[in-house]
Amino acid sequence: MPLCGSSNSSRYWRYFVPSALVWAGITWLSLVKDVPIPVGEIPLADKWGHMLAYLVFALCIAGDCYRAQLSTCAIYLWAVLLPVIYGGLIELIQPYFPPRCGEWLDWAADCIGVAIAIVLFLLFHLWTKRRKAHK
Repeated sequence: MPLCGSSNSSRYWRYFVPSALVWAGITWLSLVKDVPIPVGEIPLADKWGHMLAYLVFALCIAGDCYRAQLSTCAIYLWAVLLPVIYGGLIELIQPYFPPRCGEWLDWAADCIGVAIAIVLFLLFHLWTKRRKAHK
């Protein structure tokens, strides 16, 4: 199975609507002046938020790639590279959107979320393979 689709790759794009919606939400929350999410007294609430957002983003990408029937290698490649690179780029451009500022610890939290998502998707993938083998 090709990495980005085939000569008729337009059929693949319909699978990626969930990932695109999560991407749009992350972009908006990363660049908006005042984040409309109350954090209260939760220690490191912003880091937990980053971790959760990128966990969901990576899971969406992996799930969308899985539904599009991309190769296993492609699924893991896209589900890791896109969120990790995008998280780093967001941290680099945030200083241009005052009062936002980029923090490398935020990017580290993004990467931890992606790593957790990959482990969860790996468990799902192993479970589905095992289930298919027993049928």
